[in-house]
Amino acid sequence: MIDKLLNSSKLILTILFFSIAFGFYQYNTLPKESDPDISLPVIYISLAHKGISPFDSERLLIKPLEKEIKNIEGLKKLSSTSYQGGGNIVLEFDAGFNSEKALSDTREKIDLIKSKLPDDSEEPRIFEVNLSRFPVLAVAISGEVDERILNKVAKKLKEEFEAISEVLEVKTLGDNERLIEIIVNPRIVETYGLTSKDVISSISNSNLMIAAGTLSNNKGSFNVQVPGLIEDRKDLLNIPIKTDNESVITLGDVSQVRDTFKEKVGFARNNGERAIILEISKRTGENIIDVINKIKTLVSESKNIPKHINIEFFQDESEKIISKVNDLENNVILATIIVFIVIFIFMGWKSSILVSISIPFSFLMSMIILSFFDVTINVVVLFSLILSVGILIDGAIIVVEYANRRSSEGLSKEKVFILSAKKMLIPVLASTSTTLAAFFPLIFWPGIAGEFMFFLPVTLLAVLTSSLLMAIIFIPVIGKVFGNDTSSQKEIENLTLLEKGDLSKVKGLQGKYLKIMEYSLDNPKKLILLSLALLFFIQIFYVKFGKGFEFFPPIEPDYAEIVIHARGNFSAIEKDKIVKEIENEIIKNKFIKNIYSRSGIVKGERRSESEDVIGSIKIELVDWNIRPKSNIIIGQLKKATRKFSGLYIEFVEKQDGPPKDKDIEIEIMNNDQDFLLSDTFKLYNFLKNKSWVKNIDTDLSVPGIEWELTIDRIKAKQHGVDFVLIGNSIQMITHGLKVTDFMPKDSNEEVDIVIKYAKESRTLDELDKILVEGKNGPVALSLFVERKPQKKTGNISRYNLIRSKNIKFDVDEGQLSSNKINEIKRWLKISDFDSRVLFTGQEEDQNEAKTFLIKAFFIAIFLITIILIATFNSFYFCFIILSAIIFSTIGVMIGLLISGKPFGIIMSGIGIIALAGIVVNNNIVLLDTYKGLREKGEKIKTAILRTGVQRLRPVLLTTLTTFFGLVPMAIGLNINFIEMELNINSPSSQWWLQLSNAIVFGVMFSFILTLVVTPCLIIIGEKTKLSKSS
Repeated sequence: MIDKLLNSSKLILTILFFSIAFGFYQYNTLPKESDPDISLPVIYISLAHKGISPFDSERLLIKPLEKEIKNIEGLKKLSSTSYQGGGNIVLEFDAGFNSEKALSDTREKIDLIKSKLPDDSEEPRIFEVNLSRFPVLAVAISGEVDERILNKVAKKLKEEFEAISEVLEVKTLGDNERLIEIIVNPRIVETYGLTSKDVISSISNSNLMIAAGTLSNNKGSFNVQVPGLIEDRKDLLNIPIKTDNESVITLGDVSQVRDTFKEKVGFARNNGERAIILEISKRTGENIIDVINKIKTLVSESKNIPKHINIEFFQDESEKIISKVNDLENNVILATIIVFIVIFIFMGWKSSILVSISIPFSFLMSMIILSFFDVTINVVVLFSLILSVGILIDGAIIVVEYANRRSSEGLSKEKVFILSAKKMLIPVLASTSTTLAAFFPLIFWPGIAGEFMFFLPVTLLAVLTSSLLMAIIFIPVIGKVFGNDTSSQKEIENLTLLEKGDLSKVKGLQGKYLKIMEYSLDNPKKLILLSLALLFFIQIFYVKFGKGFEFFPPIEPDYAEIVIHARGNFSAIEKDKIVKEIENEIIKNKFIKNIYSRSGIVKGERRSESEDVIGSIKIELVDWNIRPKSNIIIGQLKKATRKFSGLYIEFVEKQDGPPKDKDIEIEIMNNDQDFLLSDTFKLYNFLKNKSWVKNIDTDLSVPGIEWELTIDRIKAKQHGVDFVLIGNSIQMITHGLKVTDFMPKDSNEEVDIVIKYAKESRTLDELDKILVEGKNGPVALSLFVERKPQKKTGNISRYNLIRSKNIKFDVDEGQLSSNKINEIKRWLKISDFDSRVLFTGQEEDQNEAKTFLIKAFFIAIFLITIILIATFNSFYFCFIILSAIIFSTIGVMIGLLISGKPFGIIMSGIGIIALAGIVVNNNIVLLDTYKGLREKGEKIKTAILRTGVQRLRPVLLTTLTTFFGLVPMAIGLNINFIEMELNINSPSSQWWLQLSNAIVFGVMFSFILTLVVTPCLIIIGEKTKLSKSS
């Protein structure tokens, strides 16, 4: 079968040509994005009821909904927050959940309970949290112009952006909602002998839609219209409130009508200017580069932007993916050049071309496979492609090297490559299969980290499958046409000796290696014991003196956020003043490219943060190569903001990788509010004084005062005043009472009509003077309403239906989260603590990932074992190969100690799995050769020696190509061949440091293992009859 296939040169070359062409097309057309489009197992429910207290929000909004949704299938966690004006519920599901079913189930449950919510509550809003919904670009619209103009431009641009088919959502931050305000002076109302009830009812009764219908008779059919809706400000002013014979009191007589905006509770600025921000999210699977280019083109060509309006782009995610795609292309070019040079030195230029082309060709062929799985080119796919550089050429090297060696016997180029493909089919197939088996379990990685890293095994499976086809089919066929390198007479003599001659006459590198082998085979047990001792010692040494463990490597960020905490009853204007002062200090730093600040609650933002957060400042740094490291800049900013006393200013750097919050998150749970607050304060104070705690955040309530109005129900009843009327009167003093709404001619959105007292009358003292309609005429509220100051009720949090408080923080650099959690647990045991404490957040994810990777390692070992037993039919040979994987971790640990890096649970863990594939490959080829020689009747020691010298060159070549291919990444070197630039330790290269370090050091140590320790294990097995008995 394989003979017939390999002899069909024209057919194979045609398939290869079209595969490369189609792969190149797919590479250019596959959607490119920064982070993978993954569905986080989270659904967010937002509830709003203007003016509702946190206590009432919990009782009337949160608890009824929690009771209904707690039994949704697959629900893992249920947390909620009740606050002034509403609440929210966060549902976290098991990983791999069906988002459509979860959303459908949630909507069904909410529909069942909706009718039981208070009448004035807004419709509950449900959001699915998805990485594709995170903004890929932010557009700031600013300028010293009227607010109406800014709003108009922002609205128009939003409509134009949403018209782009690839755009999923445009979220507006900082815009103002239009509002019709009716400002009533209570003294004037009283002068006319009116009450607030008269004014309210007149407005609501004058804005009615009357569907008059059609009048039909014998003279025809006529439509009848009765205009009853308010259309403009003039209609409002002319509304009659009271008539007396000829005189009419209109709304215009007792009030002012203003076309204005809703009262601001937050402000937004860009680079110090008042701004409206448009955050743009793309649709899943769309090309991020194309989407952002379309948006920028649309803005540059738009005719709806006045001259004095500034449009700025920031948080551009396309720049990140363009940089990483360039990294991939440059790494492929560099790896191809390195492979060419290494192979050229050892085998010649024809062999170097045959092996080198397998890198770009395998990559391009893998694009075809990936396109069938709807995979986008994202940071994880690029990471996987770069990882595969050191693995995919092994098969090609083995096939080409064997062809070169056998050509010295005088075989033609046509025969030698077919012979090489047939002879090396089993070892190359087995070695590739074991590498595939090593990565296959990663497909089932659970949790958010698993969703994020799912693309890694899929990409590697595609690339390695392509490399297998290249090594066994395409390279031999190209070799038949292209030919192989001819060896010198001296090399031919040496190769002949390796095959069947006198090994004592072998010269050169193989000759030196033979001497090492002979010594090793004479002292095999000593070398094995030495290797075991080194394995044990290095693991102990790393635990004692190493840098510990970390979840994901720290990557130099381009963005940071400054979160400002302050405790007190601040108004929105006071909050903005504080943020503005800090912003003016921050903006002086020359390394900041863009600064976006917000204070209070900016319309459009959906946030989950501490109650004491008064605002935040998001900063975008200039390019990494023209600035110091971000931690130095953050240090400068900390120093500049120290003068702001009474504030807690938190600096948070944006990290790449799987989404995360803080290093450690603690939930304190207790339904007894007093015990809950006491325990939370106790734990918070303990942590606040620890030097290793940074960026500590808590949802403990901000101290403050609120006014409680107690209504004497009996007295109110005696005066004939109902609760609704009392509530309406109070709202007219506070935020205003919505009486109706209307659709203006110049807008496609309804505008609220709100009635409120004049500013000078919106005071606490005015509450005592307000008159409400009673059964015997107007009466003062003070007759049955008593007001008294109370301690402010803060936000009320719940975790799995139990009241809770949350503390989260980061651990100082160089400290291990797991060690600090154990320290906290020890303190809790000796403390008088009544509440239940639960550790969640990144620590939970880290333990989940750690547990899975250990399972994945053993599953990979099992699969590799099955493949090896099927290949060699020997338990002992299988043991030899698997022991090599264990021994290779010595190199990884040495590499971590030399480089001073911690062991990355994700990156170093994957590096060890990749290393296992490389180590297994070399040992499979070695043992396959040995097995063949023994079947031909060679003696044990001679067969081992001949195997070693025959396989020295391919093992050396696979090691050197892997080593030199990954060394640039291991030291953070990136050569830009297009722009002819040399970059060291760029942020994008930091992704690969841990992984490439693990493989580089591991592969060098495995080289010694394969050529020295494996022969020792073979001879021990043969002498003790272990290999035969197995």
